[in-house]
Amino acid sequence: MMNNGLNREQLRDDTGSRRRYLAALSGLVGSVALAGCSSTDVDAPDEVSDSDDESTDTPAGTATLEETSPEPSGDPADTVRGTVDAALGDVIEGDRLALVAYSAERTTSIGDFTEADAGQEFVVVDMGAKNRTADESIRFSSFLQLTLRDGESYEYDQTITVADNTLDSGELAPGEVTRGVVVFEVPQGTTGLSLEIDLDESAFSYQGATVDLGASGSGRTLTQDLQVPVYDPGDTVEYDQTRFTVNSVRTSTGGEYFGPDAGSEFLVVDITVANTGDEELNVSTLLQLSVKDDAGRSYDISYTAMSTLDRELSQGRPIQPGSQRRGEIAFETPRGRSPLYLVMDFDVFAEGDKTFFSLR
Repeated sequence: MMNNGLNREQLRDDTGSRRRYLAALSGLVGSVALAGCSSTDVDAPDEVSDSDDESTDTPAGTATLEETSPEPSGDPADTVRGTVDAALGDVIEGDRLALVAYSAERTTSIGDFTEADAGQEFVVVDMGAKNRTADESIRFSSFLQLTLRDGESYEYDQTITVADNTLDSGELAPGEVTRGVVVFEVPQGTTGLSLEIDLDESAFSYQGATVDLGASGSGRTLTQDLQVPVYDPGDTVEYDQTRFTVNSVRTSTGGEYFGPDAGSEFLVVDITVANTGDEELNVSTLLQLSVKDDAGRSYDISYTAMSTLDRELSQGRPIQPGSQRRGEIAFETPRGRSPLYLVMDFDVFAEGDKTFFSLR
């Protein structure tokens, strides 16, 4: 039994540091992609075994960009800014990305550890984004593509917080949805707030939309419909020099000292990672693995849950060529949530390699 003398407060601090690191990394990865990466960079992972495009119909409650940017000339000043006015709950659709702001609220504190500065308050926006394509992975960066603007034309960038349900940035597989909150810090009493959105992943063009955070729209929800293979426990997928297997999945109520929060459970996944190449292989559960539900919410590795494992996956040293390593990883998810997917991102700097395993 692993204990290591950790208490819940230390574990929460570790989780907060990790979220801030992941959020910053997401912005970095997004900026690399915006500079010109595409889904043609890599081949998709292949399953190891023996042996219709998405509709383009525009539903009610959808705001479509009537004016789009021309082919980039290389000079950002030559691009056309196309703007769509929308309200909370309206789905805005670009060429490849759909996005909706579901709700917005103001608060001076987030969780137990994050307080706004004196005279300031947080604006917390619950959002969703979807890859509309049927066959291309895309990049979405909330840090680069979302800005808050007030009635006096002041603009505010996203704030990094320790919110448990932060919107995940990064690669979106075809049909994949990401959902969570983005947070901005503004002077108290600021009025006329709107969300400025860039739906274009290119650094050389702009597809703009404005969401009025004080108005209510249709309330339509983005639906995830993955257009990539979804594997099952027992399946093995190989990418480059990594062979990855989900052996089994179970739930846990915790150990002697730590357990899940009320309404939650620990989800424990047994995996095997094999190095089929001729160089050392480093795998980071911190950066490469997460659990995702059908609404697009992501659940990261839980340090509280990991502390209760007897067979935690070891990550202190690389996996040697021709060798493999087996162990358990753990997440904290809402009790009984289904379906749930384990997401493996084989290469966080490439597109087209994100792989899904159905856990239940």
